[in-house]
Parts: sequence; structure tokens; C-alpha cells
Amino acid sequence: MLRVTVRPRHLFLVLLGAAVVLSALSYLFLLLTVAFGVDAGAVVSARKFVDVNAETNLPSWYSAVLLTVTGLVTFEVGRQALVEGRRWAWHWMVLGAGFCYLSLDELVALHERFVGPMTAVVGDSGVFKYAWVAAALPAVVLVALFYARFLLALPRRTAALVLLAGALYVGGSVGLEMVANALSDSGFSEQGLLLGTLQTVEEACEMVGPALFLAVVAGVSQQARTVDVTSASSTSPVRAA
Repeated sequence: MLRVTVRPRHLFLVLLGAAVVLSALSYLFLLLTVAFGVDAGAVVSARKFVDVNAETNLPSWYSAVLLTVTGLVTFEVGRQALVEGRRWAWHWMVLGAGFCYLSLDELVALHERFVGPMTAVVGDSGVFKYAWVAAALPAVVLVALFYARFLLALPRRTAALVLLAGALYVGGSVGLEMVANALSDSGFSEQGLLLGTLQTVEEACEMVGPALFLAVVAGVSQQARTVDVTSASSTSPVRAA
């Protein structure tokens, strides 16, 4: 099996840089087209290509790849833990599968299938203007309850970083989405600068959260391999000089 070793800190900085560049490009073209009223065809086309709030473009591809890689690496950590008989293997594997689902959702917007059923329950105004958010909230609560003991078992720093990564992703995808919904329902234009700014921050959080989690999982994987190597060395016979 091919193994690539990178420092988690360096990995995060590279991914953070990519998120900052994509978000800055998206916001630059938002300013050009909305704040300054530039409507040249090339500028409008460029905005569509780098708009973090749009689909089937560069940022959505980046997010889908990031989520896929995060899912696969996390699943592999769980699989290795299962092979070695360590605890929490299935927790890691379920997390990995969850990230892979999120990557698929990023490409084909599976969450929009919840809009119809949830609209009948919560309506389509206020914070639930996009009713899939109402379905996301109980899912977040269930995941938090299921992973409470798992987080408590992690080293304190690792658990804190996992919580921060989750807060960034959920805070962006659900929390800021609810704020944007309320503002839109209050009369703010979805094509305006205020909501465009909020959506840029929202999408940036959705890129930074998985990037941080991937760096944390990479660190966990490296620590596990270090422990395995150290254990193997300590139990191997020592030859006399």
C-alpha cells in the first residue's frame, strides 16, 4: 500500500491557503459584479466559475475532492483500528462514510430531496426558508450524542480540534445558512452584497472545517503507526554485538 507522510500542520496550512484563495477570488468577482456593477461577459462567466455558492464549478469540485479524501483517510484509520483490535474503530469508519456521503451531496445536492417533505412540516419562511436545514438539525444532535464518549476518549487537544472542525463545518452549512434564510425572508436580496458576503463566509467555513479535520486524522494515523513501530521494536529480539 502506498503511504504518503506529511506533517499535519503543513497539510492544514496548504488546504487553508486553498480555501482562502478560492474564497477571495469568489468575493472579488462578487464585488466586481454586485458592488461595482461590472456586467462584461468575461467577468460574469469568471464569477460563475469561482463562485463558492454555486455548483459544478471550481470551488464545488475542490470541496467534493476534499470531503472525499477526508472520508477515505478517516475510514482507513478506522479499518486499521479494526484490524488491530483497537477501540472506536467503527466510530472512525462511520465518520469516514459520512464524509464520503457529504462529498456526494456536494456534487449532486442530495439534501435538496428533503426540501419537499420538510417544507410541509416547518414551512418555507424564516430560518427554514430552505427546509432541508430542519432535517439537518436533528441529524447533528444525533451525531453529537453518538460521538460524545468517543470525543471524551480522545486526547484533549485532538478532541478540541475535532470539535472546532465540526463547529466550523456545521456552523457554516447549517448555522449561517439559517441566518441567511432569515435575512432573505426579511427582504434582503439573495443577489445582494450582504447575503453574498455571508454566503462566502459560510462556504469558507465548509472548506476550512474538513481541512482541519483531515489534518487531525492524519496526525492520529501517524501517531498510531509510531506506536505500532515502537511496540514492534520493543518486542523484537536484541542481537548481541
